[in-house]
Amino acid sequence: MRDHLCIGEKCREGIEYHKEFIAEKRLDIKNLDEDTKNGIQRKSKDNKSIIEARYLRTFKYEMEDIRAKYSLGDEITTIEEDFYNAINDLENTGTREVGYLSLLWTISLGILLETDKKNIERLSKVVEKKEINDAVIDYLLYASDIGYTKISNNYYKENPYAKTREIIELAQTDKKEASKRLQKYMEKEWFKGHYDYEWKNAHKEPGYVGFWSFETAALAKILELDDSSLINNNHYPYDLAHYKNSMKFKPISLNDIIIEQEIEQTEIIEGIENNSLLETIIPTRWHAFVNEVVHDYEVMADSDFYEKYKKMMGLDQIWFQYQEYEEANEQKGLLGSLIVFAMVEKGYLLQLDYKEDLEEYESSLKDFWNPTKTKLVQFIVDNDQYYYALLPIDMNMKEMYEVNLLDEK
Repeated sequence: MRDHLCIGEKCREGIEYHKEFIAEKRLDIKNLDEDTKNGIQRKSKDNKSIIEARYLRTFKYEMEDIRAKYSLGDEITTIEEDFYNAINDLENTGTREVGYLSLLWTISLGILLETDKKNIERLSKVVEKKEINDAVIDYLLYASDIGYTKISNNYYKENPYAKTREIIELAQTDKKEASKRLQKYMEKEWFKGHYDYEWKNAHKEPGYVGFWSFETAALAKILELDDSSLINNNHYPYDLAHYKNSMKFKPISLNDIIIEQEIEQTEIIEGIENNSLLETIIPTRWHAFVNEVVHDYEVMADSDFYEKYKKMMGLDQIWFQYQEYEEANEQKGLLGSLIVFAMVEKGYLLQLDYKEDLEEYESSLKDFWNPTKTKLVQFIVDNDQYYYALLPIDMNMKEMYEVNLLDEK
């Protein structure tokens, strides 16, 4: 067993049930295809819609079986047939919603299993057809060297996937630090980042088959990181990460590509009209965004603000319910903290747990003020986290709304 929270007997029963179900649906699909060729329509819904729904269900079951077999400790070769079937079924789901994680994991499995690059190309076409705009998926496809060139700066699910950017960028200059960041991500952030998917107590429910971060293992494989610290992690598929070692990946500087795309796609608007003092704290590229945040905070109802920014700032991971945010903001004294949270999500501020040593992570701080000389500044927020950024050396502000600023050096 790789996941001891799974109940072996129940997992096996689920796999057998899925096997029978899939065989039945494949026969349905064959008959519906014949009906379509013969111009026969037996149900109120059109044949095409029914066929796509059948493919979607079989795809879901195949992906679940892959997780179950891996959790049970089965040989990795046993999941390869499920994987190839899953690709075929996924291609036939049309424009139906398949779920971000299912698509992300399918692509990641292709990398971990070192499938033929033609299969990765097939998956890239599914991404394009379904109009998925996600930086992690784009990076995996780009690095697979299949001619895929799009890199998004958006994350379908900000928390926790925006944090993978730190791992990728660190790996460009310091693989040791990137490996440490990988360990922190898997041990403290990845699973917790899915509490909104009701994962926390999922192991107590019937049908639990385990949760594996296939995409993190794929990133570690691509970046050639030391993942030995995660060999016993209950969500890191270590065996899969080291299953094969012959696939070649395309070198890529994520930060350079995204910055180029931002320059090409977005006109930078300088100035924070709603609070010009913030211009000495916030780099130019985010002036327009912060200006909008300040304006919205002042004029929008709490419920509207929370809804607009809950993903962008990760508010739904700080206050899981709107009512919690409303209560915390009763005195309208959160604007500085909200800007801090937003800048963490943008990659400007470094967030550390109170138990973590700044020296271990200082190298991951990005300097967005070049060529201006900078200094290290801490943003003091009323929680148990620490927030740091490099600011211009002549910056002398002591507070940003309710958040105090403290020079570290």
